Amino acid sequence: MKKILLLILAIFSFTACTDLNEDPASLITTEQFYKTESDALAAVTAVYNAALNNGGLTMYNRLFHLAFEIMSDDAIAGLRVTNADVRTISVLAHSTTNDRVDELWRESYVAINRANIAIARIPGIEMDAALRARLVNEAKFLRGLLYFNMVRLWGDVPLILEENSSLSNEAIQVARTPKEDVYKQIIQDLTDAEALPNSFTGADAGRATGGAAKSILAKVYLTRQEWDKAAAKSLEVINGPYGYDLFENFADVFNVATKNGKEHIFSVQCKSNVNGQGNRLASSATPVGIPGVASAGTDEPHADVYKLFSEKDKRRDVTFFTSLVSPTTGKEITFPPRFFKYFDPAQIVNPTESAKNIPVIRFAEILLIYAEALNEGNGPTADAYAAVNRVRKRAGLDVLSGLSKDEFREAVYHERRLELMFEFQRWFDLIRTKRMITALHAAGKTNAAEKHYLHPIPQREMDLNPKLLQNPGWE
Repeated sequence: MKKILLLILAIFSFTACTDLNEDPASLITTEQFYKTESDALAAVTAVYNAALNNGGLTMYNRLFHLAFEIMSDDAIAGLRVTNADVRTISVLAHSTTNDRVDELWRESYVAINRANIAIARIPGIEMDAALRARLVNEAKFLRGLLYFNMVRLWGDVPLILEENSSLSNEAIQVARTPKEDVYKQIIQDLTDAEALPNSFTGADAGRATGGAAKSILAKVYLTRQEWDKAAAKSLEVINGPYGYDLFENFADVFNVATKNGKEHIFSVQCKSNVNGQGNRLASSATPVGIPGVASAGTDEPHADVYKLFSEKDKRRDVTFFTSLVSPTTGKEITFPPRFFKYFDPAQIVNPTESAKNIPVIRFAEILLIYAEALNEGNGPTADAYAAVNRVRKRAGLDVLSGLSKDEFREAVYHERRLELMFEFQRWFDLIRTKRMITALHAAGKTNAAEKHYLHPIPQREMDLNPKLLQNPGWE
């Protein structure tokens, strides 16, 4: 039985080569693996593929939108959505058997297990010592990021740090770990990952860097309301040796030609016509009915969000589009505002093949983290104003000044919403700032209740693992 399980783990854990978007060349067992440098590279690439984009409905390539962002006041389930679980989660009427929540839990632990395998096995491989240490730290970065997402969604979660290679109840049935202990591990993993290189180029573009680790750490501290630490860590990113800066043109954040540029700290790597690695968010957000465009038209913005942007805000027409020229008829088709950030004009016939990357964290957010943390600790200081106003100036907006601490806080919250819309940030912001119920009720999502601050533990997982206890309100 153990050899069968190890073969299953091999199939799920090593279906990747060293390029972050390559397909597997073969399937092999663990007895044959962890021998060479290429094995180590493939093991870590397998973690990237599971965590970010392996050609399926992976977490950052649309599952996040369906599993939680669609619950926010920024999005709704469009008329084209036929999945009942997606429609119910959109209006916060979902249950413990919701398939999107279940899938997100499962995919998270598949990726975490791959990271655990890499962290445990790579140190035993005879290879270049610097590369070996780097690969372990990349896996730690990804594990830290995965657990950070999970603890924000579910609270206490089983903290599993070792390779799962047994079918015994002891190995499979693990109780939930207090979130404080989960956070300690997240912080440790990301702190270790700060030793990663400052940048990567060529085929390695998109790998985690020391700057990415610091950036996610700053976000962890912000979420935990450790304001001084959040400010200090974000300042390390701002003043660090990474070369990060804002693009002068907001559109370049989402242009294929400027992928992995100076504003991109860590992104999901998407490619056109390469093993299903296209950005699926592009097709799901593009309306149907345009001749020659094979779109899904399922992901729609809430009716009110387009109106949040002033006409002079340069971000509005990058975040949304309201018309598209048919590639077959040449006629312009107009429609209500739809999300545009990930639409790739070079792939208009099949938007699913969009080559636009999906940001996980970018420099604009670091500036906003810095501004928020400074304000919470010391009020709206000159440095806090300078940080948020860098973002506003790029957007073509007037600078902020003369605000009280409370007014500055609300201004930063609003700036985050406009700057980061459709980048999987809004739901987490509503949760961490305790504004979820008020904001959703104002948006007409009146089912929002206290229990929705945490996702339900999937019923299937509770059936398999009696040690799991359900979150309050979902019993």
